Amino acid sequence: MKIFISHSRFISLFGLLLIVLLLVISVTGCQSSAPQGYKGDPEAVQLNELGIKFYNGGFYDKASLNFGKAMKIDPGNPAIWFNNGQALDAMKKYDEAIDSYNQAIKLDPNFADAYANRALSYYDKEEYDQALDSINKAININGNVARYWNTKGLILFVQNKFNESIDSYQKDVSIDPGNADAWTMLANAQISAKKYDNAIASCDKALSIDQANAQAWGYRAGALYELRRYDEALIAFDKGLAIQPNNPALWYSKGVTLETLKRNTEAQKCYDKARSLGYQF
Repeated sequence: MKIFISHSRFISLFGLLLIVLLLVISVTGCQSSAPQGYKGDPEAVQLNELGIKFYNGGFYDKASLNFGKAMKIDPGNPAIWFNNGQALDAMKKYDEAIDSYNQAIKLDPNFADAYANRALSYYDKEEYDQALDSINKAININGNVARYWNTKGLILFVQNKFNESIDSYQKDVSIDPGNADAWTMLANAQISAKKYDNAIASCDKALSIDQANAQAWGYRAGALYELRRYDEALIAFDKGLAIQPNNPALWYSKGVTLETLKRNTEAQKCYDKARSLGYQF
């Protein structure tokens, strides 16, 4: 059975592709701070360092347990509360993480990383206004940290404030121009704002840093598709698939592009491949 997709239907499904790729990027492109060491009570220092080791090893429950013990010994140290917030956030205990960050902020009102991490916890709870307020407070304390602007761009993006998101990502890459994922997230926002030529330029910048960035190839292909440069879009989709051959969204989007070119037999093979990889349409 052949499947024929209207252009408008493709736009909505390509939007889904962008979201899927964004989720992958956000893990690396929108990072929280690393747990922090501190000087103080020797026993609390030891427990804090042990918590950091557990955290770095992915044992977040054990990390939080040790941070909790350290907090009981030295409850007035914001670094330990911050570290505990990190561990709780990693366990998806967002309300508890926010409480820990709040305590760190209460102890140190200029703790920019605590505001930034709290923003990510609010983001994960889908409380975007609170997230935006929190990241703005981090930026007001220190506006020269790239990942703060990256977080702000992500929050604005999910609020459909695409032009504001672009401004934030541009600030991000101006501070850290060597971050390929940040350029890719900028391209994502530019596509959503229908600034396709700009998106291609951002993807090219990302790919000049990391040729193996499948997400950048996918965004580049999508922007080329929107500009009706279909043959170039196919080349970009193939570049992405060479890196991520089991990416169903890329297979599906390649199929739509082939169908637009009335290469329906080839398109059907791509749709079948996407479906075999779990893509539902």
